[in-house]
Amino acid sequence: MQKSKTGQTLITGGTGLMGTALRAKLEDHGHAVVSIGSEVDLRLRENVVRVFDEINPTQVFHLAARVGGIVANNSNKNIFYTDNVLINTNVISQCLENDVEYVFALGTGCAYPKRLEGSLLKESDYLDGEPEKTNDAYAYAKRGMLVHLNSIMESSNLDFTYCVPANIYGPNDNFHKIHSHVVPGLIRRFADATNSKVNSVTVWGDGSAERDFLYIDDCVNAILVLATNRILGAVNIASGTTTSIAELADIVKRKTAFAGDVIFDNSYPTGQVTRIFDTSIIRETGWTCDTLLDVGIGETVNWFLNHREMIRER
Repeated sequence: MQKSKTGQTLITGGTGLMGTALRAKLEDHGHAVVSIGSEVDLRLRENVVRVFDEINPTQVFHLAARVGGIVANNSNKNIFYTDNVLINTNVISQCLENDVEYVFALGTGCAYPKRLEGSLLKESDYLDGEPEKTNDAYAYAKRGMLVHLNSIMESSNLDFTYCVPANIYGPNDNFHKIHSHVVPGLIRRFADATNSKVNSVTVWGDGSAERDFLYIDDCVNAILVLATNRILGAVNIASGTTTSIAELADIVKRKTAFAGDVIFDNSYPTGQVTRIFDTSIIRETGWTCDTLLDVGIGETVNWFLNHREMIRER
């Protein structure tokens, strides 16, 4: 017999950058939240069944994934594809099995087709073409989750939002030296260089790639707007402004007080040249991006310097 609903909200990936910020925001809004992190291996079906049976949530924010920067994605394609397909399939299938009312699923902007590089990225084009080669395995796994959710919605009452975010950054990010995304990776490298008084910092790629960087507080505010108003289907969340990696490196250099040289290493892949998100759907809700990149980087650098003992490095 199906247990009665608890009214609780489940967050997977609850110990990460987005999960910790989202949990705090949801609790501020009066939600009863249970979050799980890497202590629960969601690749195993029996673990997912157990969690859902114990919590029996009304809504699920599915953020859990195996993630990493361009080098990690390009070097471990089989692992990134397999792990994410297992995690997403298990969680989304159990949402249907447990009669969850609403799912917020986290996609990825890197899954947009390579052919649209430099064009406005509209949600309706998300599945239409091959993604950038350096992260195609991860991208296809994330795309598959959208296909799965669409197929479920056709035959059930499950509502979902599939968020396609820009490059999210902020406190409590993963600052691993190799496997992190570009913002925390640069902060770690420049801060370590400042501390050890070395003469140069190497930045992967030629610095020309442009990305849309979105501070975590703005991202979480957008998520709450989408979930509260049940804006369904795929939705981009982005600041609407692109910044080159070279410009980003200059900001991080300044915020970490690094006095040496910046060297761009062309032996590393640059990835997609640029991503320009169409943000018309999210902006129609009245949401705005309030944090300037210079300010957000400063906040993130300060957090990193004051929490060196507790940073995640996986």
